[in-house]
Amino acid sequence: MRFPGDSTWQVSSGDGDTFALYVRDALGISTPTADSIPRLSPPVPRVHDVYVPETFGSAWDRWWSQSFLARGAQHVPSRWPVGLPGEVRAAYENWRPHVPDVAPKARENLSAVLREVVAQLTGELGREPVFSLSLIEIPVEGEFWRRVGTDTVLLSEELMASPHLIAPLESVVRDLLR
Repeated sequence: MRFPGDSTWQVSSGDGDTFALYVRDALGISTPTADSIPRLSPPVPRVHDVYVPETFGSAWDRWWSQSFLARGAQHVPSRWPVGLPGEVRAAYENWRPHVPDVAPKARENLSAVLREVVAQLTGELGREPVFSLSLIEIPVEGEFWRRVGTDTVLLSEELMASPHLIAPLESVVRDLLR
């Protein structure tokens, strides 16, 4: 989804790669990085009776960080952590992350809030703001927002549909204008 302005601002929004998060939830990985992101919604069933190397947690952290550079963890098998059980890949194919009724409301709200922020900034600046922002939507529990790069943000569908979206969105856009 794109929200182009009159060529002075651009926001792109798309689904985030859920494979790495699915692996985390299915295997119960707990590291500071893994624990800082809410669990997927709907919940992922745990995979039991599989061998996972001791170093898998730290390897997952690196994989998660690299997945943003590669634009997705699922499609780069050469970067998967060593020891990823095949059962997890198979189970992921049967899991569906999105609840159909939420996405349209979330996108409508994002569009309205974004236009409100741009209108406010246009009034303050006396001209259209100039910025580019990439929003990566991930299906996690609750209202979640995390800036993962200068112009890149992870956010939950629940936050996209919420009136609470305006504060973090305005903050990051204002920061991009500096």
